[in-house]
Amino acid sequence: MAASLVSRCKLVLLVAASASALLASTAAADASGLRYDYYNETCPGVEQLVRDELLRRFTDDVTLPASLLRLHFHDCFVRGCDASVMLQSHNATAERDADPNSTLRGYEAIEAVKAAVEATCPLVVSCADIMAMAARDAVNFSQGPWYAVETGRRDGVNVSVKEEALKFLPPADGNVTVLTQYFAVQNLTMKDMTVLSGAHTLGVTHCSSFSKRLYNNTGAGDQDPAMDPEYAKNVSAVCTPGNVASVQPMDAQTPTKFDLAYYEAVYKGRALLASDDALRHDSLTGAYVQLMNNATYLETFFADFAVAMINMGRIGARTGTDGEIRATCAVYVD
Repeated sequence: MAASLVSRCKLVLLVAASASALLASTAAADASGLRYDYYNETCPGVEQLVRDELLRRFTDDVTLPASLLRLHFHDCFVRGCDASVMLQSHNATAERDADPNSTLRGYEAIEAVKAAVEATCPLVVSCADIMAMAARDAVNFSQGPWYAVETGRRDGVNVSVKEEALKFLPPADGNVTVLTQYFAVQNLTMKDMTVLSGAHTLGVTHCSSFSKRLYNNTGAGDQDPAMDPEYAKNVSAVCTPGNVASVQPMDAQTPTKFDLAYYEAVYKGRALLASDDALRHDSLTGAYVQLMNNATYLETFFADFAVAMINMGRIGARTGTDGEIRATCAVYVD
């Protein structure tokens, strides 16, 4: 009975935190230099233009929304949300050349949207802002929430470092302690971390990202006992030993729909990445996973996700005269 009461109290606190987080988020907007409707006068209608350009591409490629959401995350965690992940290097020394970024997609879509925006408003709208809008539109297209995006970011000035991506991107095999530290460096909370992990309800991951859990969990040729045995058997049929090319959906139920199926998978031991499975083994993050393993909390998750995305979008934001507005997002740094 006492344990049950403690669990319920944790759930209540997590829900209550959403309201206070929203208030804190509003106050932080002023400090970040970002604001809503930043382009109302300088490029009116730009958000609709971005959305229209993306919708055509989403219809042709239902895997693109997940890719653009991931691209924004990987950009923000290295040097802040400054579109540095878009930059290229002739010598393979840019962020996109780091191993964690080797499977990133969506660069061409962002560049195409940027070209359309440039044709209407030359050198006004940053690549960084387009990436933030694209992530929001990707979520909304996938039946997730629509939320207002703060804008006013400027792009980083031709600096993109491979080693920084290796240093700051959270590892796919990290436990909650490790993951919390990576997020704390970006001024994101454990709540933000747990909510943003819900983005894994979209998209796929390569077998190489979790094969250790299937075939060599402790170095003794064993399988991770935390993984549901039947699920592991099904995944192993595709992800055979040494298979690095194949992929598996992180949410096997609805991989192109933004919903709560990810949390259900985590709760039932059917997460692929060790970092996802780790969430259910911590008392605080596990309480949120348990809460979201209930369809009635979908709107709560949507509200939490909007706040967490806004918080992430403020990481290292360059505003005012800091940075630049690139005419092309994917220029070379060398």
